[in-house]
Amino acid sequence: MKKRWVIVSLLAVLLIGGLGGSVLGVAGAVTVATRGENGPLRRLIVGQMGRWMTLSSELNLTTDQGQQIRQIVWSHHSEIAQVLKPLVEKRRALRAATSTPTLDESAIRAASADLTQSIGDAAVLAAKIKLEVRHVMTPRQTQQIDAFRQQSDSAVDGFIQEIGNP
Repeated sequence: MKKRWVIVSLLAVLLIGGLGGSVLGVAGAVTVATRGENGPLRRLIVGQMGRWMTLSSELNLTTDQGQQIRQIVWSHHSEIAQVLKPLVEKRRALRAATSTPTLDESAIRAASADLTQSIGDAAVLAAKIKLEVRHVMTPRQTQQIDAFRQQSDSAVDGFIQEIGNP
């Protein structure tokens, strides 16, 4: 049960936090971005993890807040699973379309359009959960989360600029 809770929590964090989208969205640039042990992609990922850890400790969630957030996320576990399953399947279909020995642009575009719908479904659910979670938090905590998102966006922007200007 605990393992299942950890997995659901992690998936919810990825949906809510957007970290998954940021990191996975740049995965295609891995070859370009990993220049040795201290390449830009590695720095981005390590930096994101560090920011998450800092945010987690600085939020100072009370035991009651933590429990309420767990209850909110758990109350949506079946919805999360329903959204994630097609998202994963459609992402795999896009990966398959881009991994063929010949280029089939129409198949890639069709798979991409199909994935877009699932991304929208996940975004709607994430927004719904975020609204519920924000009601549990203090104004200061929500400001900290907003600042975290701005820092994360800046880090991704810096990564994109760095790999674009080697």
